Amino acid sequence: MKKRGLLFVSLLLSTLTGGCDLIKDSTDITFTIVYSHVYTVDANLTTFPYDIDLTTNSDYQKYKDKIRDIEIDYLRYSITSNTGGGGKADFYANTFGGSFATATKVAQTIAFTAGETRGATDVVWLNKDFIETLLTSGKLSVWAVAEGAGVRLTIPVEIKVKVTANPFE
Repeated sequence: MKKRGLLFVSLLLSTLTGGCDLIKDSTDITFTIVYSHVYTVDANLTTFPYDIDLTTNSDYQKYKDKIRDIEIDYLRYSITSNTGGGGKADFYANTFGGSFATATKVAQTIAFTAGETRGATDVVWLNKDFIETLLTSGKLSVWAVAEGAGVRLTIPVEIKVKVTANPFE
């Protein structure tokens, strides 16, 4: 009889403990933060970094000690001006305030012809894991770089970040 009672209590505790995690998960709060920046990219030159700082967002501030997950939803770009030759452009990221010399390529190469413009386009390949790792500190720096003879581009970029927090963490 004691063994049955002990087994019943063990099963009950196991069920309740698992149930608490389900209840806790159901109280997650998810919010998005969209960052926009316009890069002016010249041939074979690195742009100044665009610094993404989650700590300036009021929702992030409210839940910063309760963050469970940070995800990059997308990096979207367009080419609104192209007054130079054809070439390619790349995006790089590094820790906030880090140098371009140690930055990592984080998105597919954008190839373009002379004079070509392009509407809003999501990059096909995005190194989300690397960017999300950098964002665990709440901040990162992003660069746009171009290669090609006489390249001069205006590239508006939008980066959408999804943050999940739990007030009971």
